[in-house]
Amino acid sequence: MKKNKRKTVSLIVLNYNGKQHLGEYFESVYRQTLIPDEVIMMDNLSTDGSREFVKTNFPQVKIVADDSRNLGTATASNVGFAHTKGNYVIFQSNDMRLDKKCIEELVNTMEKDKAIGICTSVLVNYYKDEKSGKHLIDNAGGIADIYGFGMQKYPQKRIEDIPNQEEVFFSYGGSFIIKRTLYKKISGFDDRYFNLNEDFDLSWRVRLLGCKIVYNKKSIIYHKVSATLGPLYKRSLKRYWSEKNILRSLLKNCQPNRLLTSLSGYFFLLGGEMMYFLFRGRIGFFLADFKALLWNLYQLPNTLSERRKIQSLRQKNNIDDLLIKYSLKLKLFESFKKLI
Repeated sequence: MKKNKRKTVSLIVLNYNGKQHLGEYFESVYRQTLIPDEVIMMDNLSTDGSREFVKTNFPQVKIVADDSRNLGTATASNVGFAHTKGNYVIFQSNDMRLDKKCIEELVNTMEKDKAIGICTSVLVNYYKDEKSGKHLIDNAGGIADIYGFGMQKYPQKRIEDIPNQEEVFFSYGGSFIIKRTLYKKISGFDDRYFNLNEDFDLSWRVRLLGCKIVYNKKSIIYHKVSATLGPLYKRSLKRYWSEKNILRSLLKNCQPNRLLTSLSGYFFLLGGEMMYFLFRGRIGFFLADFKALLWNLYQLPNTLSERRKIQSLRQKNNIDDLLIKYSLKLKLFESFKKLI
């Protein structure tokens, strides 16, 4: 009797002027207990010598590039995926070091439960916490509320203090595995999301098909949080990207029985936020929110067309059980005020 052929694994890492991270990153990839069948670096218009560095030091890595423009995270991920062949595809950021069993544990999780659509690694802070001397958790996937706002699960907790595996609402883009067939079924990332919350949107659409999303704490990543995106863009621009994408995700993905309630709450919260920014003289943040609303108004015909496609694929799911019924944004508001 023939044994089932092992599922093949493709890994895509996105890179944009991240040469300083690539040596440590790829060394950790090739020290894995399960090395991917193919490793692809999707280079996004880098000008820092990243490609030359990888060609010289890691010639086994396949480099894919589109130099017509900066594609952002969502479109670059889709372009990278088009060059993969694996049954499973892993998406990762470049600003991190992988624990040696990171990839093996992702694949094992998918193989043990066919209902799982995505498994995410647990991302811990690259640098140890001064007080505890531990690598504290950045995220073990994410939670979300009914107004379309998501945040980390178990931030700043010790990894030994959390369960080995749990269901989460969404996976961040830092490190996750997805079935090839599932990615194609949902048409991948939304190309209209340049950066930020594209991972939240992808996960929501996976959930609408009735698939589970889990973390596995044995798949560990040491993450230099925001080392790539953080220094490159103004906070007001990142706010614009984030807010426009949250609203589009809500409009596309929210289930019909909750859409009116969720949108009403969303606009109430956003309005209050905008008035606060105006009162504090933070005009850049106010304009970012206003531009996000205008963008969504302009894109509304396309968004509604996408909504029809997405909702037509909807299967029985547990989204209502997982969505938090109060505003996570309000919960974070006090700490956010101190930053602005």
